[in-house]
Amino acid sequence: MMAGREVVATYPKVPPNGLSSEARKKLQQCRDCCNQILKAAMAINSSVLAEMEIPRAYMESLPKSGKACLGDIIIRYITADQFSPEHLLDCLDLSSEHQTLEIANRIEAAVHVWKQKDQKKHINHKKAKRASWGGKVKGLVSDTEKNHFLAQRAETLLHSLRHRFPGLPQSALDMNKIQYNKDVGQSILESYSRVMESLALT
Repeated sequence: MMAGREVVATYPKVPPNGLSSEARKKLQQCRDCCNQILKAAMAINSSVLAEMEIPRAYMESLPKSGKACLGDIIIRYITADQFSPEHLLDCLDLSSEHQTLEIANRIEAAVHVWKQKDQKKHINHKKAKRASWGGKVKGLVSDTEKNHFLAQRAETLLHSLRHRFPGLPQSALDMNKIQYNKDVGQSILESYSRVMESLALT
């Protein structure tokens, strides 16, 4: 009741005989348009985030090993001779958005742990090669190949997870990139595309 008058809420209603073919066509066009905007906004946002530098704060917060990031179950599947990302996802608890995002964060962290180790081993390999340390070089090469191999598998798993859950919120790395990013142009484009993505999804 407001000032003695009753406020009656009104809602859109479908006519008794249903929507006309023209109305259906217009609704379908609106839906298709929103879908196109959503895909474009998601692609732009993903591209901008990929171009942003990984903050040092994020790298320093990572565990010492990929196993510490992933835990025993995931690490056992990733290091197995036969690897199927889809089968592994079926074995994980992805019943809630929070749980799914947590697993995505852990996989992404493992990717960068292994990539970081790969880069360090590669540098050490070059130094050792110059010094002609035969046995040392052999050990470094095998470690480097292993880290690169595991990072690739983890990236494949992360890609499959995001493909299965396209509406997953931004990861811990994405939020760190946004927080520490110093490029104004990238910040504006990321924010704008994220807002457009949210509106189109709604």
